[in-house]
Amino acid sequence: MHCPSSLRQKEVTIAEIPEQHIKSSDALSHVEDVAGWLRGHGIVANTVVTEAETGAAVAEQLDRIAANVGAGTVIAGAYGHSRFREWILGGVTRHLAEESSRCAFLSR
Repeated sequence: MHCPSSLRQKEVTIAEIPEQHIKSSDALSHVEDVAGWLRGHGIVANTVVTEAETGAAVAEQLDRIAANVGAGTVIAGAYGHSRFREWILGGVTRHLAEESSRCAFLSR
């Protein structure tokens, strides 16, 4: 399916905020794989890998990345954790679905 040119994104940014057990080099490899695939289809793709900030929620970091690149939409994989873990750590998926000021497309 082809989108009309008015609906196509001119540029996308693939971001990852790796969890503590994931090396930054592995995270960079993940986002570069996706960016390479997109570039192969004629899409300008940039990558961002940033360390989790102490005391900051990942959802807040993701919002800052989106703001810095001027994103109008965030596309993300959605998954859940136990209710206890989400209560303690918060939930990025829940934040994107309920609190984000940007459009969000979530896929499980």
